[in-house]
Amino acid sequence: MRTTLRFSSLDPVVRTTLNLPYCTVPDFYGGGAQALHMHVVYPVPEPAAPGYPVLLWICGGGWECCDPANRLHDLSYFAERGYIVCLAEYRVTGVAPFPAQIQDVKTALRFVRKHARAFRADPDRIALMGDSAGGHLVTLAGLTPGKAEFTGAQWAGVSEAVQAVVNWYGVVDFAGMLAAYGAADASAMRPTDCLVKLFGAWPQSVPEQVDLATPLRYVSPEAPPFLILHGDRDATVPFAQSEALYEALERAGVPCELCTVEGADHATAEFSQVGLLRHIADWLDAALGKGRA
Repeated sequence: MRTTLRFSSLDPVVRTTLNLPYCTVPDFYGGGAQALHMHVVYPVPEPAAPGYPVLLWICGGGWECCDPANRLHDLSYFAERGYIVCLAEYRVTGVAPFPAQIQDVKTALRFVRKHARAFRADPDRIALMGDSAGGHLVTLAGLTPGKAEFTGAQWAGVSEAVQAVVNWYGVVDFAGMLAAYGAADASAMRPTDCLVKLFGAWPQSVPEQVDLATPLRYVSPEAPPFLILHGDRDATVPFAQSEALYEALERAGVPCELCTVEGADHATAEFSQVGLLRHIADWLDAALGKGRA
């Protein structure tokens, strides 16, 4: 049997580079070093000047697990739309407490900007996106460019400013989280609670660290545009967290959108739908001026 296939038009073609090392960090024992990696999904055609915009993805997992490939399939959609998509890992709380996680995210950001030309990317059009714990980290990173406590030594001197942030149901107010869960005192919390692991202690015993990690305190008129997505049935991170961020950004005069995903719980199938990904990509195109590429 002989057959012939003929295509009147071709779908976008993307390729993937896995496990690209972007920095080294102390290992669990503190006596050695381990590499942190990112996966990169990119369009095949050569971009027009000044290059493709970048979308840096930071995954969730309660800060205690990190699998940057867990949405590799979903995020390939953005590469098809003309983005360089980088999915970066970071140290989990079993390896190091806060602020290690945000330091790693910022290092990944500086690495991408430093090597933008090698990525065929535009260093002036970088967006951050993450879900849950990753949503917290990208929000914190987007609101704190140049903050010394969050900046590591690697790729020093490279700007940490981003041009857009997309937060999927991330924590932005730890005091509000504790109140929502009825944890007014340490006795109300479990020793295995992810926040205890994040801060290396009961949150109530380290208020300075909790305050340092709270994105809401850093909202200012200089913040980049924000898109916030949250399911109206989220039983893990209260919807009020995203409302609080949206209202703070509105008061500061920052361009922002709060998108309620009807019927969605925390990290459910609604967040893998093409319609949702398309909405994000359309918003990013506008926020980053993608028509320039």
